[in-house]
Amino acid sequence: MVKVYSFEACPWCVKVKKYLDSKGIEYEVRDIELNEEYAKECMQISGDTMVPVTTVDGKNFVLGFDKAKIDAMLGI
Repeated sequence: MVKVYSFEACPWCVKVKKYLDSKGIEYEVRDIELNEEYAKECMQISGDTMVPVTTVDGKNFVLGFDKAKIDAMLGI
């Protein structure tokens, strides 16, 4: 399951979600402003609370909006 750690007012987060939508990729949004546990998870994955963080396995991740890295991580 793809997870996107983000918050509502983040323009780069919106771009990641729109990109995943355009590729037909299902994902779960984890809003780090609304849920402290999600903020902790984001910190554990990336070492920071900068968003967006996109992950498939909770270990490998893409920070920011990088189509090539997202595609490589997802194998598309």
